[in-house]
Amino acid sequence: MVTIALYLRKRIWQALPRRRLIMAAAVTASLFGSLLLAACQPPPHSPENVVVVASATANEPAPELAPADRSMLRSAGSSSTRAVAYVVNPNNGNPRQVSLTARRADGEVDYGPDRNRRLTANVNQVQELLNTLSASGPFDLLTMIGQAVRVTSGPGTLLVLSSGLSTAGGFDIRQVGWGADPHAVAVWLNRHGLLPRLAGWHVVFSGLADTAGRQPALPLPQRNALTRYWMTICQVAGAASCAVDAVTRPRPPARSTTPVPVVTFPRVTSFRGPQGQTTDVPADAFFSFDSAGLLPGSDAVLEPLAAEARAQSLQVTITGFASPDGGTDAYNLALSAARAQAVRTRLIALGVPAGLLVKTAGLGTAGQRRSACYRQAHLDEAVCAQLRRVVITLYPAPAAIP
Repeated sequence: MVTIALYLRKRIWQALPRRRLIMAAAVTASLFGSLLLAACQPPPHSPENVVVVASATANEPAPELAPADRSMLRSAGSSSTRAVAYVVNPNNGNPRQVSLTARRADGEVDYGPDRNRRLTANVNQVQELLNTLSASGPFDLLTMIGQAVRVTSGPGTLLVLSSGLSTAGGFDIRQVGWGADPHAVAVWLNRHGLLPRLAGWHVVFSGLADTAGRQPALPLPQRNALTRYWMTICQVAGAASCAVDAVTRPRPPARSTTPVPVVTFPRVTSFRGPQGQTTDVPADAFFSFDSAGLLPGSDAVLEPLAAEARAQSLQVTITGFASPDGGTDAYNLALSAARAQAVRTRLIALGVPAGLLVKTAGLGTAGQRRSACYRQAHLDEAVCAQLRRVVITLYPAPAAIP
């Protein structure tokens, strides 16, 4: 008998403010233009200065604006007559400036029919500058952030496009490890003068834990730990607000060819064979946050499974489980069932006859106490990661009765 456990994860949402500004139709007279400007007051914290810093290393996707990032830049240009974006070079800290405000050829603010086109073109220009960035030095994200907030005299919004896996400077994740207390780390950095001064800044991290190149994808416990580190560092550095852009992002290949150290992490053991042999598989090799769609990396485990089931005509059962650290019982039940069904569908696509797949079910958090993820009253994500899983069992078909 062979049993495989694929460890899963649920989405952890962190809200990112959405700003919308509805502009009236084109106005030709200057009086109406003035009235329109007065009526469209910017939302709270609407930035005039937006600083964009991207680490752009070889071990993360090339920097690209997610839809929420583009929306924020467009909102800044729409709500202010002086909105500017500064795109910071990660190698030397030098900025390149882009006006986000829609302006006509004569320099006046455009409230006419071309306004939307000009706003979009300005955001596209920010992306074009990001397309030129490629890191050629150590990955020191603290220093990059410190350089970024010095490119303009006043605070605004700081958009950090980075995996967050810093491997140099004051916060080297390889030295800090995955189990340190985030507040203690941030206080130590502050005491030694290693934190940037973020007073008044609204900081958005976009792409945290997104990896590419030689860097393996992070399991959920390490993704959560990395987020906690940077949120706490941001808060202790005095930022007005700190947020994570937790949305699906584009993943273009890295442009940098400068080697970056690989950050290691504890692997989740998820394959146990009849002799007890194990294969380590990262949790997020199978499902994205809050998703039942299998990622391509799952075939590394499912293809050998399918081949064995086909070759020996083994029957297969698939059971999904969830952890009790979030979501309602009904939600966890539905998600675990959907993930089990996704595994079944993929095994059939890999050639396992549907008749051999004798059972597919989701049990949610059945048999688990609400406190199962906690140790000494503290949430232990490593324990939760073991509870989020799909168990696939292969066994010989029962002998036919003569």
